[in-house]
Amino acid sequence: MRALGAPFLPVPAGDDVAIEAGEVGEFPREVALPREHLDAIAENTRRPRGRAGHRAGLVRRLRNLEVAAPHARVVERGVLIR
Repeated sequence: MRALGAPFLPVPAGDDVAIEAGEVGEFPREVALPREHLDAIAENTRRPRGRAGHRAGLVRRLRNLEVAAPHARVVERGVLIR
């Protein structure tokens, strides 16, 4: 993800992602980056699940991030992802 230009994602397992209020506007563009590479990410990072199951989990998590950003902008707050 860093190689794609993503400053927020990924973070080490167990760490939080904290996006400040002033950075929330940039966050949806970053969330779009992995969508363009879902198959490669799923193939290279799958663990106990198969590729399709891992890909589906990635899609679900990305959707959660996409929903959080507009809400944060409306209330003029940041986003904390745990």
